[in-house]
Amino acid sequence: MSDQLSNITICIKGAGEMASAVAWRLYRANIQRLCMLEVPRPLAVRRRVSFCEAIYADRQTIEGITAERTLDQHGIPAAWQKGHIAVLVDPEGKTIPDLKPDVVIDAILAKRNLGTRRDQAALVVGLGPGFEAGRDVHAVIETNRGHNLGRIITRGRAEPNTGIPGRIAGFAARRVLRAPGPGRFQAVLDIGQIVKTGDVVGRVANQEVCAQIDGILRGLLRAGTRVTAHMKLGDIDPRGNPAFCDTISDKARAISGSVLEVVLRQFLPPVDREAASKAPAAATGDEVDPKALADRVAGIVAGRLGDMAGAMREVENQTALAAPLLTALRPYVGRAHRIGVTGPPGVGKSTFISRLVGLFRRAGATVGVIAVDPSSPTSGGALLGDRLRMDTVAGDTGVFIRSMATRGTTGGLAGQAAGVADVCDAADKAVILFETVGVGQTEFDIAAVADTVINMCMPGSGDVIQGMKSGLMEIGDIFIAHKADLPGAAQMQADLESVLGMRPAQDAWKRTVWLADSATGTGLEDVYNNINAHWKFLRKNAPDRKLS
Repeated sequence: MSDQLSNITICIKGAGEMASAVAWRLYRANIQRLCMLEVPRPLAVRRRVSFCEAIYADRQTIEGITAERTLDQHGIPAAWQKGHIAVLVDPEGKTIPDLKPDVVIDAILAKRNLGTRRDQAALVVGLGPGFEAGRDVHAVIETNRGHNLGRIITRGRAEPNTGIPGRIAGFAARRVLRAPGPGRFQAVLDIGQIVKTGDVVGRVANQEVCAQIDGILRGLLRAGTRVTAHMKLGDIDPRGNPAFCDTISDKARAISGSVLEVVLRQFLPPVDREAASKAPAAATGDEVDPKALADRVAGIVAGRLGDMAGAMREVENQTALAAPLLTALRPYVGRAHRIGVTGPPGVGKSTFISRLVGLFRRAGATVGVIAVDPSSPTSGGALLGDRLRMDTVAGDTGVFIRSMATRGTTGGLAGQAAGVADVCDAADKAVILFETVGVGQTEFDIAAVADTVINMCMPGSGDVIQGMKSGLMEIGDIFIAHKADLPGAAQMQADLESVLGMRPAQDAWKRTVWLADSATGTGLEDVYNNINAHWKFLRKNAPDRKLS
């Protein structure tokens, strides 16, 4: 579940209180590729719980999660790499076509649709009035307080706006501060201060704005903001709890939870193993729905992460859609350079791959990573989760990382790794990296799926002897004596070269042993150049080679 959600990109229109609660909730669910679009001068009242404050202050943190302002869409990946939500000024949503999000959420709460369309993403959600589910969005979330708050509407509209603030501790309209006329708002007090009835909170054009009830000032517009008559300036909470000023409200939590549910329904449908084997979602009876198949293929070829993740789930679970899907993708497969990285546990495969991905990305290549881990004995899922060990590249939009479990396969790869690689290939990933499970003597499957096989060893582990016993020396195209800072690394390099020297040449490719260390970067450029040289060699000497 975590792996699939981490690959989803979501664009949220608006970054005020409600939009920020949605972003916060999604991030907590491990959906971290979040981009929020705002106006140049946001007018949030509950500023302490609104990510739009990053427009003014560059960063804003809400309950432990941070958003940062990016100058344009090119800064979004950098924010994600830091583990932050990206916020940028784009009131017209011009970023959306280039970002190609899997989900678009209109959380502006403008009470009308300002241009959100159902074709902007695989899932489009609107908050509150102004949207019609089934026409301009796929789902609407009810925002009106009451019995239906947070209701997910898939056909029809939300309740119309009443114009009456929600009731808190018996107070509704009187708890809201409004402008007595047009002008610039000048604050006298600040958020978090206790007020009594009649206290002056601020002024607009020399007219006083006074509290009508006792309580704590929970929200207030920025000083100097130009306002219109009756515009909302602030919010007094009669409960008087200071903690409520800096935490997400009950209403916002309810709505954000419903948004998360809609996203989970779209990308993580409930799996009934027995039913799925008989009648998967994309099949009718024994026939695969042609339209569903065509839509999924089109989404993959367009590079939509949600369609890629869904297709990989079909392939891994071997549903009725899996085989037709891979057949339909065949015309788009065969362009990527598939690289297998094998070696014993602890040799540093994940760190090496992370650094290698960085080198490919620096050259402008898009990358897919298929990281194979041992299966959990409880869930059958990937036990270690290589995404955590590759956190330096996991937030890059040009990198797609898929963790897979072996599920009992004994050859170092997951059983459906080749099919998952085909999905990456069809999505135009230029390089696909396989990381094997690291079982040492049984990793021959990698030779069947990779164009280039990299065999990693490290000093003090007896890897040369084990490699000779198991025949791993026969499948490698490039060899690395890794962790060059350890004693004996140079000797291991010499030993490997000696073993390779005894091997009869099978083709014109000269196998080389590199001394490298991913922690320091030693030798990585040489390995990278050797990988590219092997790819050129293959294209020249085996131009029609295609792996399945």
